[in-house]
Amino acid sequence: MSFQPFGSTVWTPPTPTGESSQGLTTRHTTPPSGPGSPDIATPNLPSEPGMWSERYRSMSTGNMMGIGMTPMAYGDIRRPQLGDLPQNQVTSHALASPFMPGIDNGTWGPPIPQRASTQRSVSLEERLAIAEEKIRELTLENTRLRERSVTSPIGMQPNIHSSPSISTRPSVIFDNLNPAYASMGYGGLNGLGFSKLEDLDLGHQMAKHLARDGESKSAHTAPQQIISSILHGTFNFADLRIEYIQPIVWIIADHQPKNSSESSGLKAAVNALATRLGLPHSSEPATILIKAIIEHAKRLCFTSCGNYLCQQLLERGEVDDKLAFIKEIGDDLVPIASDKFGTHVLCKAIAMKELEEPISAALIKYGIFDSMKTGARRLWREYLEKCRQMKQFDIFQKINEDLAGRWADLACNNEHGSIAVQQVFEVYGSQELMEPCFKELLAEIARIANNQFGHFVVTKLIGYPHLYKQTCDAILASYPPVATTHHGVNFAKIALTEGGRASIMKYVEAICAHDDGRTPGIVAIATSSIGKAHLTFVLSCLTPSEHARIRQTCRAYSTTLRNSQSGNDLLRSLGLMHAVGSRHRAGSN
Repeated sequence: MSFQPFGSTVWTPPTPTGESSQGLTTRHTTPPSGPGSPDIATPNLPSEPGMWSERYRSMSTGNMMGIGMTPMAYGDIRRPQLGDLPQNQVTSHALASPFMPGIDNGTWGPPIPQRASTQRSVSLEERLAIAEEKIRELTLENTRLRERSVTSPIGMQPNIHSSPSISTRPSVIFDNLNPAYASMGYGGLNGLGFSKLEDLDLGHQMAKHLARDGESKSAHTAPQQIISSILHGTFNFADLRIEYIQPIVWIIADHQPKNSSESSGLKAAVNALATRLGLPHSSEPATILIKAIIEHAKRLCFTSCGNYLCQQLLERGEVDDKLAFIKEIGDDLVPIASDKFGTHVLCKAIAMKELEEPISAALIKYGIFDSMKTGARRLWREYLEKCRQMKQFDIFQKINEDLAGRWADLACNNEHGSIAVQQVFEVYGSQELMEPCFKELLAEIARIANNQFGHFVVTKLIGYPHLYKQTCDAILASYPPVATTHHGVNFAKIALTEGGRASIMKYVEAICAHDDGRTPGIVAIATSSIGKAHLTFVLSCLTPSEHARIRQTCRAYSTTLRNSQSGNDLLRSLGLMHAVGSRHRAGSN
């Protein structure tokens, strides 16, 4: 159906200006019968190229609708004009307009989605081709620069890290690529796992960090993306470049893994660097790595993965490198030895002959007593084991001289001190060398046995057959008595049970003795919080004569015993104090 804006008037295009109507009114252009085309009407003859299709193609809708022309009366029949087409001979889509969209992509018709999608697809392919061409150019440029750097002296090579940013010169990143990676395009660049060109800014960050290496020796950092890739285990160490060795060592020294994923990533970094230590000492990767480890030695010793990297240096490095490493951490040997990670480094170091002297000298300078009450007692054990095997007993004599009169203090100081004293009986290997320490411990057995750390030492002594009898005798004869705390009561019961009647007689004599004006030990036991149960056990093992001895002693000190509930109970059990009736206990008259 043709478009008719007015019901009784046949719409015709306006007459073109500048054309004579003479001789042209007798011919009407018939549109093609085929599918719609971008032209509204196509001339039948080649000699009429511009009458309808060319002249009226660019006309606006307003002109075609007769806007701006002289109005005529409604219902008047307009005279046929030049270019009029017979009614019902022009298809609706040929006269497509904003008021009547065409079916196809005509002059006034909307774009076809399929054709627009094809245009976008072609555009993407063109951009991809341009990008690939740019990558090939950058790869060639990288190859030329590498050939130039190989032929130039090392000292005359330009500083690649002072290049402009990647936005102004993208080839700054490709300059640093290994040829194996450069040939792959921009995927997987230099082990960093890059997947798009935007990630190349990471290489520029690394370049800036490395450029500052000569400015500040003590401050080293790494780009956040490299830190993240290592901690997440995505960094590719297959072709690790030397520019990344220093930052990776910094990452290992600065990060303590928080979970198994970070631990795996850091371990992979340590293993990758450790393989470089197996290279010839004069090679550049090994030289840079050793320098970085020594520079970050203190911080590496305190991390779970860094301490292993330090151990690898001590195993594979040269003597000069090992000495430089120990010198770097010389002022912090005791804190490092006290750390649960650092102690592994120093225990390995002190086992080496060339490092033994500087480490032992540092320990002695710090103080034998002060260092043994820290975690450095682990280092002392390794050192003393080695000295005993080498039959170097001078250090044992020096320790005995330095700790004379302080063995009990060391045993009761803390956990490390208690373990250090126990190690005397494991490492010294000579009864003569252990004797000074053993005598001091027996002399203060009550203090040590009732201490939260020292009682472990007494347990250790009871466990040695050749020290058992002497230790039990010291427990039974101790003054003040041992049985005033839970630990002391247990030791006293062990000594009484294992020794038989002889031990009971010795114990009764010891707790009832009041020579030199001292208060008998039974008073201290009875007034303690745990003494009642212990004395009940002791009274059950006594003979009548031994019972009478205890009763006599308790009568002499009954006033003091009445000051505690357990003392009153002891007096009642011995018949020295009458039991109070229920009326008096209730406080009634």
